[in-house]
Amino acid sequence: MTEGTSKAPVWFTVGAIVLILWGLMGCASLYMHFVMGPGGPGTTDYDRQLYASLPTWYGVVYIVAVLSGLLGAILLLMRRSAAVMLSALSVVAVIIQFGWLFVATDIIAVRGAWVAYFPMFILLVQLFQLWFANRAKGRDLLR
Repeated sequence: MTEGTSKAPVWFTVGAIVLILWGLMGCASLYMHFVMGPGGPGTTDYDRQLYASLPTWYGVVYIVAVLSGLLGAILLLMRRSAAVMLSALSVVAVIIQFGWLFVATDIIAVRGAWVAYFPMFILLVQLFQLWFANRAKGRDLLR
């Protein structure tokens, strides 16, 4: 494709919109994490203790993971090459966030291995976004 003169393929536009919607869901989760904290319905004593023990940097990494993913998806729709870098940043932040959670806490011992399923799905979606951005760049869809 020539730079900026062609319309993006439908598959690309649909993919970018789906990733933006995913990023918006991440923003909702982030908002609930910081506003509701451990006080939501069904919260256990363990949840409250775990939340209280999270280091400050954990929240920063969470914010970076979500916002870089959302901004990367928005830049995909805008066909900007910075989407690749932001998508990569999101992957790194997700790995740090959940890697620390599963290695430095006893969450798996207390809750079981199933607690890792959704974080693994989150990582897979972000890896898909990074792949998608690289594929778009390789096909000259980004400028």
